[in-house]
Amino acid sequence: MKTNHTSFLPMSSEDLPQQRVNEVVGLPSRPDGLDISVELINSLGKQYPKGSPRKLEFVCSVEWAWSPINNRIDNYYLNPKPKHWMLWSNWVNDRVVPWTWHWDVLAYAPRIEADEFTLATHMLLETWKYLAAYEGVDHYHWMNNTGCLSVEDVQAVAREVW
Repeated sequence: MKTNHTSFLPMSSEDLPQQRVNEVVGLPSRPDGLDISVELINSLGKQYPKGSPRKLEFVCSVEWAWSPINNRIDNYYLNPKPKHWMLWSNWVNDRVVPWTWHWDVLAYAPRIEADEFTLATHMLLETWKYLAAYEGVDHYHWMNNTGCLSVEDVQAVAREVW
C-alpha cells in the first residue's frame, strides 16, 4: 500500500551505524505462544490491514546493493494490533516517477505478552529465514539504521539465517 511516510535513508557512510567491530550477542529465548506466520506463506487474507500502520516501533533498516541498478532497502517496523503483532516493511518503489513509499506486512503473530525487543528479534528471524529459503536473498550488505534492535542484535539474527 502506498504512503506519504518516508523512512530514514542515509546519504553518506558517516550516517551509517558502526558495523565493523561489535560484541557478539545471542538471541533472546522465544516466548511461549509466539507462533509467527510469514504473510507470503500463510496469508492474512481478508484480515490484511486496509491502510498503513499507525502505532509503530522502528526495528532496523538494512540494505542490499548488488549493483547500481539492483538494490533493496527494507525498513522494518513492529506494529501492535488488537489480535496480532505485525512486522511491516516500509520500502521505496524507485521504478516509478515520482518515487513512492509502500507498506507490506511481512510476518504476524498472535498478540501475546512479551517485550518489543524479543518480538522484533524473532519476527525478523522468521522473515529472513523465509527470504533466504524461498526468495534466494543473501546476507544484507549493511545496516542503514538501528531502532529497538542494535547493530549487535541485527548481526545475531543474521548469523542464525546466513
